[in-house]
Amino acid sequence: MGEREKSFDDVCMYTDTCALAGASAFFAGIRDAVIVVNGPLWCYYFAMRHIEHSQSTISHRMICTQLDNDAIVFGAEEYLQEALSPYVEQPPPLLAIVSSCAAGLIGDDIEAIARGAGLACPVVALDSSGLAGSFADGWDKAARAALQTLSAERCEVQAHAVNLIGMTDAYYNGGNDARELVRLLETAGYVVNAVLGIDMSAEDLPHLTQAALNIVVHGELGRGSAQLLEELYGMPYIAPLPPYGRAGTQRWMREIARALPPQHGDAAGAEIDRVTREDFLRINECKMLWGELRYETAVIRAPASTAWGLAQALRTEWADVFHLVVAAEHVEAGAEKIADEVLGETDALRIQELLAGMDGGLLLGSSNESAHIDPRTAEYFPVAYPVQDFLQLTDNPFMGLRGARHIEERLWNGNILRRKIILS
Repeated sequence: MGEREKSFDDVCMYTDTCALAGASAFFAGIRDAVIVVNGPLWCYYFAMRHIEHSQSTISHRMICTQLDNDAIVFGAEEYLQEALSPYVEQPPPLLAIVSSCAAGLIGDDIEAIARGAGLACPVVALDSSGLAGSFADGWDKAARAALQTLSAERCEVQAHAVNLIGMTDAYYNGGNDARELVRLLETAGYVVNAVLGIDMSAEDLPHLTQAALNIVVHGELGRGSAQLLEELYGMPYIAPLPPYGRAGTQRWMREIARALPPQHGDAAGAEIDRVTREDFLRINECKMLWGELRYETAVIRAPASTAWGLAQALRTEWADVFHLVVAAEHVEAGAEKIADEVLGETDALRIQELLAGMDGGLLLGSSNESAHIDPRTAEYFPVAYPVQDFLQLTDNPFMGLRGARHIEERLWNGNILRRKIILS
């Protein structure tokens, strides 16, 4: 591989998905919203391909203005009016216009063009180009814009109702995680009013204010929305690390209970105790046969909240790790004590060095990173997109009690298989 190709490979390996994909993914989570990508086809297909992993029919309500070189020079108004024309007669409950890098540089007044088209529906227009930031930046910007566009007076508060803020199908396994968290909360007697970002309708957005508490799951996605809801409506929120592992799930439920006491806390506690007891016996039997689960080096590369939640569970509950490395866009508050080494998005050479030198190691990351490890000396478990070397068809989550069992059995089985190969 030449130096030029190697340099480009580094960029592709460690650059996050762009803000356009993030904003589009947020609106894709509103099942009756139409998304108009104002940009060239390449940007449209890039964003749609990412969303298609979890929503195979997204192309039915996600279209593109197909800007070309003429639009970059003379403006995109004509292209945008043509894309919007079908929705003048049949307006959707919500229409989102998401501009790409090129469209953002043109400087068109997108809101004025949309108003001039005669649309009889709420319209959210925003510039969420890659120049504006990462996937999380785009998702956050889109969520706050939608909440402000569809804001209303605060609804009557339901005593035990909560919202999960900042979850998306466009995170690897995100939909399965959301369903597990809803299940846990309902076991404890909470009413999950909405999951902001997954399977909502446009009509649901103003009713977010019925909840007594907002629970931020992925901070890089949902913290801004939770702060906005607090400013507009006085809604309290909490933002603990996501619940990975049995102990992590117990901590998460306790933090929620401190902010809003549950109706059936005993039922949730009993399930956590039962699962912990059962798993302790099964894992101890494995330890008697195979010894402790140990890794010389573990590298976690994922969205920040996922990376730090997994790091806490791996270090405190799942395994003995000599050198734990977390590579994430930012550090969650107080979480830096969990890792032995913290790397950022631009530390490509150090990450490659760690991956190439793994012996008895573990990678929790994506296919971008797995291409740089030797599978004979390191285990790999995908926890973030892109995933091109692993197939998951089941509904096993990563979070909560079911997620803890799923990940821990994968770690143990992978470790046992590697030891058997070494012994043979």
